Amino acid sequence: MNTSIIKLDEKDKKILLELDTDAAQSLKKIAKKLRTTKEVISYRIKQLEEKGIITSYIGIYHMTKLGLTHYKMNIKFSHITEEKKKEIIDYLLKEKRFLWLALSEGEFDLMFAVHMPSIFEFERFKDQLFSKFDSYFQRSSFAIMTEAEAYPRQYILGTKNPARRPFLFCEPVERVPIDEDDWKIITALSMNGHASSNEIAKMTGLTERIVRYRKSLLEKKGLIVGYKLVIDYRKLGNMFFKCFIKLQNANEKHLHSLRMYARQHPNVVHWLRVLGEWDLELEIEVPSVDKFYEISNDLRNRFSGIIQTLNTVLVTEEHLTRHI
Repeated sequence: MNTSIIKLDEKDKKILLELDTDAAQSLKKIAKKLRTTKEVISYRIKQLEEKGIITSYIGIYHMTKLGLTHYKMNIKFSHITEEKKKEIIDYLLKEKRFLWLALSEGEFDLMFAVHMPSIFEFERFKDQLFSKFDSYFQRSSFAIMTEAEAYPRQYILGTKNPARRPFLFCEPVERVPIDEDDWKIITALSMNGHASSNEIAKMTGLTERIVRYRKSLLEKKGLIVGYKLVIDYRKLGNMFFKCFIKLQNANEKHLHSLRMYARQHPNVVHWLRVLGEWDLELEIEVPSVDKFYEISNDLRNRFSGIIQTLNTVLVTEEHLTRHI
């Protein structure tokens, strides 16, 4: 899919990074940091939206604290037509609990992520999928996410930031009970992390005062961990790669080193620890294949003692991206 690359000036780049770090911050706050007016910031943000660079704003919630389990499945096709591929994608998109679905080149052809309340329900879903389309699948693998972090896109400025803020949204912690009104607010923020309390009140049927109070509590309890952008990285001239890493002889110290590498690398946008065929996933946005090979080779060299295999895919088309 051909996408026109849009060149941004330094101010637009700084605005993008500010919003990708905290999409809920006020225009006044961003204007103060960039030494301009909130009217200028508002105009530039609208331009970024109209050009399709900013596609949405999302609130990032803590999955484990909400009692949600994140399942990931990857599939390699076998002798499949474009018509059958479309049929499979349409079938999958009917599942409302899907978070992400993409086509890719490399190790796998189709990847998706979904929330299910239990592994038994995921197994039923998987069985139904395979009973219908198994003859078109050469191989498949699935994993359960156990820890995960998202990062602001520091590469937008072309600089490193060792202290960039991670959004930790999955880890081994106890579930935190919430009620239906809390769920309404979380759902509203996951669809629009830039929404005001008044807008959320209209979306949920709650009063603005209740929204402000409950939203603050959800943030303090770590149920909402931050607010971020969904960006059309292709319009910035970037490509999206995923690394599937299988480890050997790795202890917690090694895992911490890998996590710190991900946190500090400006092109890494997600670090995921999973239980499955592989142990870690890194999601990386880069301007070229050469840049990706530079990063993947650096990973292999730095962590040669613990990386057993490192397989990769290039994401070619995303059909669904959401956080709840």
